[in-house]
Amino acid sequence: MTAGAAATQGAGRRLIAVVSSFRPTDELVRNVGLIAGQVDEVVVVDDGSGPDYGAVLDHVRAAGARVVALAENQGIAAALNAGLREAALAPEDLVVTFDQDSTVPEGFIAALVAQWDAGVRAGLAMGMVSPESFAGLRQVLRGADEHGFRHSREPIQSGSLVSGEVLAAAGYQREELFIDLVDIEYYLRLKRLGRACLVAPGLVLPHELGRTYPFTLLGRRIRLSGRQLTLSLSTPFRYYYRARSRVVINREYWRSDPALLSVDTLREIQHVLLVGLYAQPRGAIARVIARGLRDGWRGRMGKMPDDVAQTAARVSWRIDPL
Repeated sequence: MTAGAAATQGAGRRLIAVVSSFRPTDELVRNVGLIAGQVDEVVVVDDGSGPDYGAVLDHVRAAGARVVALAENQGIAAALNAGLREAALAPEDLVVTFDQDSTVPEGFIAALVAQWDAGVRAGLAMGMVSPESFAGLRQVLRGADEHGFRHSREPIQSGSLVSGEVLAAAGYQREELFIDLVDIEYYLRLKRLGRACLVAPGLVLPHELGRTYPFTLLGRRIRLSGRQLTLSLSTPFRYYYRARSRVVINREYWRSDPALLSVDTLREIQHVLLVGLYAQPRGAIARVIARGLRDGWRGRMGKMPDDVAQTAARVSWRIDPL
């Protein structure tokens, strides 16, 4: 047991980190080293990167992680589930999940655990604890509850902590969603079960969401108060999964969280309109998104069909990233 982990544990409780990996670089080795000093064990699940990445994964093992290598790419949900099962969690154990490119500051996990324990002492039915800010975005609802806790608003899975008891009660990640909105579905599931999803006040996890591009109009960069306006664009194939998962999640959770999903859907529509402006060819990205919507409605889940992947591979962005 590390000194950092010992300071955050209750009697007999283990603290585990599960990290998803796909075609990793030495950045993963550095990040695992940062995490390993804060927990009892790190489990890295490589999601079918293949033999070319064996050397990097050997370095990950040397940095203190147990590595689970999946034979083929199965998506973020399946990778996280493989790591959670490998950890063999007892109900009292705590586990925090990370993306491979999350750089975890010293004391980060201890802050999550402290907020978890505070919630337990207050008698809350705990579901999850997440950082207040991720990639520069606040993921917190307005106002505090009667105990003074701030609750999260759709936290990203990277940097979020749950317990073995929560996983036993709520289940694991939805593997058929494959990648996008997997974390949002789990958050909504916990809320529907009456579980408290808290933020650790002031806690920040540095991260990047997609690549950042300048906002332009008629070929000119747009500034506001002297600052360049920007937007984040995902890899084109991700818009198939985003569209499909949005249909599935809206259909399943609309009755339990209509206000939140109304806002999310409006924002998604606005983003897709911008995607259409920046994509080339526009017809290709439109077909990718339309197929995602159709497959979501029809319940066609799992990895995207080959023909959709081929269409998405033809799409590029009209502007260069910052």
